[in-house]
Amino acid sequence: MFELVKMRRARRLAHATLEPFLHRGLGGSDGLQAGDWLHPQIIGFLATLVTLLAQRACGPMRDHALAAVQSDVLNAVTGIGPELIGEEICLWSSRGDPAFAAGAVGAATFLEAMAGNIEPESGEAPDPTLALLWDEHVGHLLARSQRRL
Repeated sequence: MFELVKMRRARRLAHATLEPFLHRGLGGSDGLQAGDWLHPQIIGFLATLVTLLAQRACGPMRDHALAAVQSDVLNAVTGIGPELIGEEICLWSSRGDPAFAAGAVGAATFLEAMAGNIEPESGEAPDPTLALLWDEHVGHLLARSQRRL
């Protein structure tokens, strides 16, 4: 039962952290398709960030609980089904994909730049350093996808 409380808190925190970045630039994320998000660097960044946020805020969680939080949050953000997200994370991770690894490292840097503020205020404008890191690991890849349309 306690694990369910942790999972709920971790989901809310991840959504609150990602929300300001999803609606800035590019006219927001509304025009994006699930396939636009399916890039190893983006998924590495998002999956790692969700994991790190959950562990920092909620403490240790079992693997299946952490995977459920990841898949729920990534599905809500990207529209990619939970099964496919899980497969892609395992595939890119096991292959040591350099773009996936760059995204994971970027997520750790992003969390460090949050300076301990793991509970952002709703509607708060993104910190410029965090916005730069988001653009480096997610934003420019999404912009490239939209330009191809």
